[in-house]
Order: sequence, then structure tokens, then C-alpha cells
Amino acid sequence: MTDLSMSPHTGDTTHTYPDALVAAITVAQRMLDTYGIVDYGNSGDVAAAHGALRESLRILLRALGTEPDPAARVAELHRLCAADYAQAAPRREQQDAAVRRSVAAQFPAVAAFLDDEESGQ
Repeated sequence: MTDLSMSPHTGDTTHTYPDALVAAITVAQRMLDTYGIVDYGNSGDVAAAHGALRESLRILLRALGTEPDPAARVAELHRLCAADYAQAAPRREQQDAAVRRSVAAQFPAVAAFLDDEESGQ
């Protein structure tokens, strides 16, 4: 592995990498050494390699101050879920109507009770 105690361009020991970046580079090098060659026929090995490399990239991005904002990811996920929920509304209404028809056909007393409850609201 590369000696990170010196500047890569000058060999000058007065210009060193920040500690977080040194740690991130070390982690990335170790992960690449460990998971650089994977048996793609073994899904467990592939999953372990993917997770390790993803984590080493996250650590490196954090050390560089460019890690994606988790709040932005959550906001985007919320937006996508809300859009999907709104888009599925007609399908849910159709399914609810189909269930009501089925209940009415098989259990008229239950259907009458549900109708009474619904009209009381």
C-alpha cells in the first residue's frame, strides 16, 4: 500500500493528507484487496463485496466532504412513495369495490352492517 505520510507530488512530509482522508484511503485499499476479485457464481460473496465496496466509497466521500445528504435521500424516497400512492388510488378504489361486491354476494348480513356503519358516518 502507498505511504500516505507524504504529499504524492513532492515527497514533502510537511503537506500530508487529512487524517480522515488517510483513514478512508486505507479502508478503500483494504476493501479492494479483500473484495477486488469475487466469485460471481456465489451470491453471498457478491453481496459481501458490494456492501464492503459501497461502505468504503461512503467513507471516502465523507472524508472528502461530498457524502450525499441522507435527508435529501429520505425526502426523495418520500416523494416517490407519495407519487406511487397517489397513482395507485384508482386501483385501490377498484379493489375496494370488488371486495364490497364479493362480501355482499357471500355475506349479505355483513354487507348490510357495513352499509349501516358507512351511512352513520
